[in-house]
Amino acid sequence: MKEKIYVAVVDSCEFTMIGLRYLGDREPDEHRDIVFQGFSNIESFLLSKRTWDVVIYDPLNPGNFMITPNEDILRIKEIQPDARIYIYSLSAGFLKFKHVDGVINKRVSLGDIKAMWQILMSQTPKSLNNYNVSITTQQRPARLSNEEASVLRGYSSNLKTKQIARQLGCNVRLVYFYKNSAMYKLKAVRGPSFYESIRWILN
Repeated sequence: MKEKIYVAVVDSCEFTMIGLRYLGDREPDEHRDIVFQGFSNIESFLLSKRTWDVVIYDPLNPGNFMITPNEDILRIKEIQPDARIYIYSLSAGFLKFKHVDGVINKRVSLGDIKAMWQILMSQTPKSLNNYNVSITTQQRPARLSNEEASVLRGYSSNLKTKQIARQLGCNVRLVYFYKNSAMYKLKAVRGPSFYESIRWILN
């Protein structure tokens, strides 16, 4: 009888779930059956009663421009201490993630994703050995802070500076500081191309 591996996909984009399930079907394991379940946000996942072997998480949720990935990861670990946690997101290379088993950029090639999947499944369930998977594009990482990324997402959602400040619990001057700091890190330019790059990276 095959061992069952339970994989939770926490991602607001339904195509992630479709793609990963397709990949799992294309790369069958003669010893394991992979059971996927999708969750559109972290809150619905945290209500799940199942024990998960793998959690694949994209912290970029369009429902809220605020980004708190490391806090979310700690919440996942609290209720799923034995699960392997992988970030699968366009934010890979732009944000710094702690306490995860791997980081994969959604822009990597299908061949890289296939290799990642084989590595991921070979490490599941957790053994005494610790492994880490990191697959990103060749771009130079910007390493935005949560506040910087949240401010950019706020602007990309057409929020006003005062609205962003209210959500972050800070003053307008600090919002401008976060914006300018993020722009410097991204080596972005002012104008339409700047906002297009925000949408591509963080929306």
